Amino acid sequence: MAQFNNEKHAEDLLTNRNMKSKLLDYTMTLLINQKEIEPEEMAGITAKFGYFMEIKDHGMEALFKIIKDDKVWYFALQQESLKLLTINEAQFQQVTEDMIRMHLS
Repeated sequence: MAQFNNEKHAEDLLTNRNMKSKLLDYTMTLLINQKEIEPEEMAGITAKFGYFMEIKDHGMEALFKIIKDDKVWYFALQQESLKLLTINEAQFQQVTEDMIRMHLS
């Protein structure tokens, strides 16, 4: 594990509603454009973030999921690239724990 000399090298963005809203708007547009959901199916959709941070000298990183009924889509934001992931819930939890420990602890 990397050591960072107790220097905080990431800013937690989970409480930044504006940034989260922009990211989620972009994500919903992506899901609609890829025909994963229809615009009229957006009611009842929830989002859960594992982490959302600005890493010093690296950029924004996020891991989050979009939930609609029994369907879950997992996403990662790395710098300026949004990626639809093929992971499961256990992997989501493990990556979340690892990233928080490495960058925010």
